[in-house]
Amino acid sequence: MEGLKQKVDQLQIGWIPYWNLWPFKSELLRQNYEDIVLRTGVPTAVNRWLHDGEVTLAPCSSVCLVSHSNHEMALPLGVAADGPVQSVYLGLQREHLPFLEILRPRRERLQELFAKARKSFGDNERSVARFIEKEVASLPDVSLAKLPPLHLSSASATSACLTKLLYRLWFGTKASQLLLGRDMTNVMHTQRPVELLIGDEALCRRRTFHTVLDLGSVWKEMTGLPFVFAVWQSRGSCLNGWRRKILQVGEIAETKMRVQPSAYLPDMIPQDENGKNLQLADYWKNVYYRLGPREFKGLLMFLCLARNLQVVPKIDSVVAKIVRWQTISQSGALPPI
Repeated sequence: MEGLKQKVDQLQIGWIPYWNLWPFKSELLRQNYEDIVLRTGVPTAVNRWLHDGEVTLAPCSSVCLVSHSNHEMALPLGVAADGPVQSVYLGLQREHLPFLEILRPRRERLQELFAKARKSFGDNERSVARFIEKEVASLPDVSLAKLPPLHLSSASATSACLTKLLYRLWFGTKASQLLLGRDMTNVMHTQRPVELLIGDEALCRRRTFHTVLDLGSVWKEMTGLPFVFAVWQSRGSCLNGWRRKILQVGEIAETKMRVQPSAYLPDMIPQDENGKNLQLADYWKNVYYRLGPREFKGLLMFLCLARNLQVVPKIDSVVAKIVRWQTISQSGALPPI
């Protein structure tokens, strides 16, 4: 009957084939589970498959928790970074250096606002987000003529959403509306665009840019919290003990990533566009899977800001989820497995 939870005998997992999940996949395959099937695609495709019921469980884009009403957090696992992530950044060329100078005082002001909000509201992420929404509305808009074009990756919903959110905070309402209207390339069409790069492409192309703005670093600087790029999600199906198995696999992979990352290196090390080997062992030390109270706070902060600043459509049915997560965040305890 529609609406009832169905048991899952064969676990269909949506999988993202990026290097950030390679250790996880290696440990999962090592278990030789016969009842697991992996379906591979970019993050936006995996999001769609879970939404349509074509897979049962997946490390989906974090923003899906508020943009897809039928998505639920399945277990406290995801892809997170407490500072630099290396594989999600805005790539800038030399001609974009004035952009960084325009941006610098806004970033400093936002740090001040978040510190003030945290002092006033503590760990109440919903109240902090409302305060930031109000304060940002009073900041002056930046002249659009000074903003370079922006090219957003279509592969990751969360990274694109975070970029739109940052532009709203950095440059005010008009620039945000222009960005959301996809007219940014008309502002200064003679310039090369600032590019949002994610995943393996970001690792391979990093040396082709004059400098990058690592979005994990930008978020940590602004909020003092980790950023959660993906969360393992389901549509409420009863996973028949699979949740604990998947959690254990994730924890094993994360431990090895920290103390013995070379165990996961492939026989042929991938190279970037300049022919240099990717430093995967160092990369894996920047990302992790287990979500604790601080990651939960960072996730909730992002989702509340995205909703309040209208970066994602407001779906009334997700309000109850946000209230529940706020309660969990303030208690310091995560949901039982």
